[in-house]
Amino acid sequence: MTVFPEAADILVTNAHVLTMDDELTELPTGALAVSGGRITALGPSAEARRVRAAETIDAGGGFVLPGFVNTHCHAAMTLFRGLADDRPLDGFLKAVWAAEAAHVVPETVQAGAVLGLAEMALGGVTHVVDMYFHPSATVAAARKLGFGLTTGPVFIGFDGIDRLPWRERLRFAEEFVAEHRDAEGINLMLMPHSVYTLGEDQLGEIAALAAARDLPVHIHAAEAPSEMRLVAEQHGATPVRVLERCGLLRPGTLLAHAVHLDNAEIAMLAEAGVAVAHCPLSNAKLGSGMVRIADMKAAGVTLSLGTDGASSGNDLDMWKAMRLAAHLAVLSSGRPDALSARDTLFMATRGGAAAAGLGAETGMLAPGMRADFMVIRRDALHLIPSYDPYSTLVHAAGRDDVAHVVSRGRRIVADGRLTVPIEDEISAVRRLAARIRDGSEA
Repeated sequence: MTVFPEAADILVTNAHVLTMDDELTELPTGALAVSGGRITALGPSAEARRVRAAETIDAGGGFVLPGFVNTHCHAAMTLFRGLADDRPLDGFLKAVWAAEAAHVVPETVQAGAVLGLAEMALGGVTHVVDMYFHPSATVAAARKLGFGLTTGPVFIGFDGIDRLPWRERLRFAEEFVAEHRDAEGINLMLMPHSVYTLGEDQLGEIAALAAARDLPVHIHAAEAPSEMRLVAEQHGATPVRVLERCGLLRPGTLLAHAVHLDNAEIAMLAEAGVAVAHCPLSNAKLGSGMVRIADMKAAGVTLSLGTDGASSGNDLDMWKAMRLAAHLAVLSSGRPDALSARDTLFMATRGGAAAAGLGAETGMLAPGMRADFMVIRRDALHLIPSYDPYSTLVHAAGRDDVAHVVSRGRRIVADGRLTVPIEDEISAVRRLAARIRDGSEA
């Protein structure tokens, strides 16, 4: 622990702090000081009494833990929440892509992204890896809310809803990276959609760009049986093996879903330093299959959690994702300890930070780390008693228990409410939904 400073921007007191450090250090009556967007001190609450803070949060004995890192999302797809339910992945994509073609422009993306990021913030998420068209609109949404964002140019092998031919898409990618490379609060990844929407030459060009610009890569892979069949027809191999021969199975690559892997492929991911964003909500809802999470954990694959978009999972609730991930790991392996509460909370925090390439910045509470954390109330009946805080958080708590959220040293949720008004964006999304129901275009 550290010596508390004389002054701080934010001081959190009377907290049960879960640091999520290597030793899983807990401070049952702890305090946390923040200045300049960073944690400056962490220790017993009694030692922080003399700190003069611009803002003080009395946690009331509640839990303080790192903010969640959602490693796979399409925030703006709140626009299509519930539009294509009760369908497998291929049928879902057909319906959603048609709606996107008619209605997705930068203005609608920004409104939808504000709703998506706000929903996540209210549930304790402080950073998201977001893949969607018109990424500058999502950047604007994140800046409005003070939300941590990893995003980047999307690659698809045909003229997508943004109407960009391939060469223009590559040019846009270079321009987007140059514009946002050093942008405050924004981290970059290249975002190829999938093996089944890109040719191998195109995947190779993306790999070359990633190497030249020293950028990580995020891609959907091995999500559903229909994808596995299509990729076999197109490429004569599985998605993971196509990525390997295209130079994309490398450190810094983050695979979304990774449901259908054989033993050799799991070993390949571990050896290559590839991370996985496990999305149990959308996998279950679309009938995509059971992730071999216990086997990947045993192999040493970096594991994290994602919500996917609200069009496929219907909400952006990392608490549900944690609980379902733990339950499905037990169900698929037959072992009650397949994914412990500690392992699950680690995936949602430090695992997410590591998968996003931000392990030195966020996902853990320690001096010098980014001030990304949440305060959880402990007075709800479903949280009483609490014998094990990790079990309580993973198996009983939910987003309604989130009292305060601090992102990059800025309180973005206070007393369970957003600190930034979003009424205009809510109205815009409602108007768009009415047009979608009527069948009219944007």
